[in-house]
Amino acid sequence: MTTSDFQAFAQRVLEKHRARAADNPRWALDLLRRQDNPTCAFCCSPIDVSRRQSWGLSPLVPFNQGGPVEPSNLRMACKVCAVERGARDLLAWENLAAKVPAEHLNALKEARLGVLQRSDNHLTSLGRYAKDGTVLDLLRERWKHPRFLVYVERHANGWFVGWPVGQRTLTARNDAAGLLRQVHQARWMEHEEVVGFDVPGEVFQAAVWQLIEHHALVIDLSLDYTTDGERTGQNCWQARYPTLRQVRQRRKVSHETPWPSAFDGQPRVYSEKPNAVRMRTKHRAAREAETKTRWLEARSRLAKRDAEVDAGRIRSYLPGERAALQADVDDLAAIWLKVRQLSHPRPSPAG
Repeated sequence: MTTSDFQAFAQRVLEKHRARAADNPRWALDLLRRQDNPTCAFCCSPIDVSRRQSWGLSPLVPFNQGGPVEPSNLRMACKVCAVERGARDLLAWENLAAKVPAEHLNALKEARLGVLQRSDNHLTSLGRYAKDGTVLDLLRERWKHPRFLVYVERHANGWFVGWPVGQRTLTARNDAAGLLRQVHQARWMEHEEVVGFDVPGEVFQAAVWQLIEHHALVIDLSLDYTTDGERTGQNCWQARYPTLRQVRQRRKVSHETPWPSAFDGQPRVYSEKPNAVRMRTKHRAAREAETKTRWLEARSRLAKRDAEVDAGRIRSYLPGERAALQADVDDLAAIWLKVRQLSHPRPSPAG
């Protein structure tokens, strides 16, 4: 990683941030123009649709924060409100509360929550088998705060993380900078227009999840990143969680239950219905991958620490400390082997 690499990343951040808003679709303009006696969705002032330059579209959830391009998310706004708000979230528009009555503001916030619940870009560290109520509770807590954009990109030894300088006045961004520097020991990269950090690869996964929980909307600028595909259930921040409607539809299928009830000395018998077998296979495969990943990560951390001790960069092990760490790695390996044996049972010998 060189300084020129970071300069190129900062330039891409600025270009992406300037062009982040989606164009208003023509069909939406024509649809809203047909309203009777249209008014501004925010200040409630009348709008003259014949003067196209005097009004515009302002989405309840900004397009750059995952807002869908659909009629329920689009509102007509006078030029003053559209310019004053810009691409900010409603919750980040401080002057809105002084312009409209409290009842109108609460109605806008409720409509915002309804749009967010239907959008499909909610990243969460919950597993694939999390209940929809659990997912909704986590997202509702996150929706109470305005989001902000963070850009990341992989390089040879880790990840670049940054956002434009003009956006750093918000408290959440200052908290994010402190989190990266103080908790994850990220190296601050100096730039005139971008707040940037160099985050080590081994802590990036944990760092980016904490950024997301601090209300960041993380955008990957890596060339090999694609947003298509379904979430695999792994704890990967790049995975896209389905809509809450898709979660509920998935939950309508029957769950496997052992029958009859397993008593002492009786083997557990499971349903052999095709759907139950498929769900059981998926669950076991996910469990096997999860336990194997934990074991490999623990083994990698121990090997890296051994190398640091041998090179004299960190303190030597205390008596019994190395054995305790190795025992933890061995326990994770034993758990993985046990789960793997359940996923791939050996056929019983004939006769």
